[in-house]
Amino acid sequence: DQTYGSLAGVIVFLLWLWLTNLALLFGAELDAELERGRQLQAGIAAEETIQLPPRDTRTSDKAEKKHQKDVADGRELRESAGRSTSDDD
Repeated sequence: DQTYGSLAGVIVFLLWLWLTNLALLFGAELDAELERGRQLQAGIAAEETIQLPPRDTRTSDKAEKKHQKDVADGRELRESAGRSTSDDD
């Protein structure tokens, strides 16, 4: 009987987690649709996605800098036509 009680407790806990997750998900979805409706009424083009500013741009800025560096390195390699700068020849 103790084993069944423990298993039932685990199952009830997992069910509670699942229901809590659903409540949060539906709440976020409702909030997003209400925001989209407000934006459409204000004349903002939000038919497909909500138009909101990003919370934090540090990661995307860092990725853009890395991309620009990669492009510059590739351009430098292309312009050197693959010539090596080392004196190993």
